[in-house]
Amino acid sequence: MKKLMTFAFAALISASAFADGQVFYRYGFSSLTNDRGSEIFTDTLGTSAKNNDKSGNGYGAGLDLKMMNCPLFPSNSLVGEIFVDYNRFSNKVVTNAIGAVSPEPHKTGRIAVSELAVVVAPKYRFDGLGNFRPWIVPVGLAFLVNNPPSYTTSYLDVGFHAGAGAEYMVLKELSVGVDYRYTAGAGDSGVKVKYGSFGTYLGINF
Repeated sequence: MKKLMTFAFAALISASAFADGQVFYRYGFSSLTNDRGSEIFTDTLGTSAKNNDKSGNGYGAGLDLKMMNCPLFPSNSLVGEIFVDYNRFSNKVVTNAIGAVSPEPHKTGRIAVSELAVVVAPKYRFDGLGNFRPWIVPVGLAFLVNNPPSYTTSYLDVGFHAGAGAEYMVLKELSVGVDYRYTAGAGDSGVKVKYGSFGTYLGINF
């Protein structure tokens, strides 16, 4: 009887196993560690108002490709993740830098404080739990675009990205999940952007 139950459980796990790869689309709520108000290109040093909101939302998409089974725990997987993420934190009508030095009367406009991240990272997946699949991104490389640029007019940066989440397979081809991700820039552009994001995503399994 015990062998029969073990066989039945193994068959259930196998029948509900995920596919190896996934394309996913994510929506999240994000928050800067420090706002970017009172900078030259965000609001002209706060001349008329400060573009200093910290919280916003983001849209992202990613691709997971399985590299190998974990050598110590073969039921788990090591996955390569490519993730593109856009977050907008503040979006106020303020004095813009060009308007401040231009003879034109229109010196204000809506300026978005945002961040674009392109991440390449390893992901550790716990695959042996049936329809439920947690995962961890211990650390990955993030290529960042800061908008608006810094005081030095630089906008490109590099940093790290980490995260953790879990998903549930609704259908063999479709999963839903939640996650938390953290991104931090090195500050090469003159501004060191750090932010966290809690989100939900829809995954297409293949």
